[in-house]
Amino acid sequence: MTTQPSTASSNAAVGVACAVAAAALFSTAGLIVRRIDLPAWDVSFWRSALLCVSLLPLLAWQRRALWIDVRNAGPWLLASAVLLAGAFVSFILALGLAPVANVLLMFGITPFLTALLARTLLGEKLHAHTLATMLLAVVGLGVSVAGSLEDGALAGMAVAGLVSLCMSGNYVVVRHRRDIGMAPAIWLAGLLSGLVALPFAQPGTVTWEKVPWLLALSPGQLAGGLLLYMASLKRIPAGQAALLGLLELVLGPIWVWLFDGERPDDLTLVGGSLVIAAAAANVWLDSRRTTG
Repeated sequence: MTTQPSTASSNAAVGVACAVAAAALFSTAGLIVRRIDLPAWDVSFWRSALLCVSLLPLLAWQRRALWIDVRNAGPWLLASAVLLAGAFVSFILALGLAPVANVLLMFGITPFLTALLARTLLGEKLHAHTLATMLLAVVGLGVSVAGSLEDGALAGMAVAGLVSLCMSGNYVVVRHRRDIGMAPAIWLAGLLSGLVALPFAQPGTVTWEKVPWLLALSPGQLAGGLLLYMASLKRIPAGQAALLGLLELVLGPIWVWLFDGERPDDLTLVGGSLVIAAAAANVWLDSRRTTG
């Protein structure tokens, strides 16, 4: 009689672990990009190209299941790919139009958008404690970047809002078709975003000493993070996964602090603590509701 709840609880714990691990991987992007030292469009192109190359062995190994998934859910795979590609490209554009702090502030709306879309399109419950912890997380993000806001960055923040919308839509698509593998969608997203970046990039300028960092950025950080997030969305609600994803925005400045000696200001530390507290509280309250 207790097997089913126990299995569900264990499955949810794996989903939480995957989401946290994905956020940790994604948070290293800024640290790695600093060591690449290439124009943004060049980084975007090589990140996308290497993402496609790195996923080919996985796709070849799963080719039989892949074709079954494409036949059964081709439109959903395409939708996921387009949304991911939109997020990749919009992220680069946003960074070119606004300071990083402003862009990160807009990412704070992702859990709200995800939870609302999942509630509207998938009928997933939006619990009161999830909404409350989302509000706390967004307050924390606002505090983190309050000292860094600059005038004239509205266009960049609007484009950053597109990143949040694309990622939220992708969360919902993956959650809706959690019965299929999404590796083909990630590969296609890399192809699409690479084609968009190519006209603005100069791929021939890359040097061999930058290759290890590009590999760390794409097959390691991007592909690994996306696969972990896809795994988490098969086990936990989309809103919870998106909330845990906010840890990326807190951990990013911490890595720069530890490895490059750039200490975050006091507001960043206070706001980051609020985000971590919100994510932890949501997971704890969810576990109490499941076991209760």
